[in-house]
Amino acid sequence: MTKDDDTKNQDTQAFDLKSGSTDAKTISAYYDKWASTYDETLNSWNYRTPSDAAKLLAPELEPGAFVLDVGCGTGLFGDALARGGDFRIMGMDISRGSIEMAKSRWLYDGFIEHDLQNRPLPVLDNAMDAAACVGVLTYVEDAGALLQDICRCVRPGGSVIFTQRTDRWEMLDFGKTVTAMEDADIWDVVKITDPMNYLPGHEDFGDEIKVHHVLCKVL
Repeated sequence: MTKDDDTKNQDTQAFDLKSGSTDAKTISAYYDKWASTYDETLNSWNYRTPSDAAKLLAPELEPGAFVLDVGCGTGLFGDALARGGDFRIMGMDISRGSIEMAKSRWLYDGFIEHDLQNRPLPVLDNAMDAAACVGVLTYVEDAGALLQDICRCVRPGGSVIFTQRTDRWEMLDFGKTVTAMEDADIWDVVKITDPMNYLPGHEDFGDEIKVHHVLCKVL
């Protein structure tokens, strides 16, 4: 084992799924190692959040809409969205291993390997018809700033959907962040769901930690 391999394993072992992390090296190492078995594991935990988000977003999109999947991981959201219509999807993620798994689905138009902590995101203004950020905000120190930059990437009238865990929604008083962006004419809030299942089959989440889905229109 090389020194780099040993460091990578230490980073992975130090990661806690419930607590999350905003450290780029830790996140990348954890998800690179997990990528090949991620879908199988998440399925065993009854993870349906990408499918739930796709069902909310798809009716807002025209055929051929260009969608940015922010924090695409292995492509679970892209897979779910593609089942709901004929869309073009661009994936963005920090984990090269996860991107390789997403590539194998043959659903995405392209990928950008990028740390979401580094903004602005490498996407042109108004380049997208919509964007999704599903199961991601736990790993972002300033979630509000990321969401604002995602809105920059989406054309006026386009849609943004994101999820936020219920524990973090309360801890961060995240409703105020959503409202502040509406007051600043960044978006109009279309829907905030009641708490929905997140990882019901995971002992650290179960019925205790669920997730809100938030659908907005960019102004």
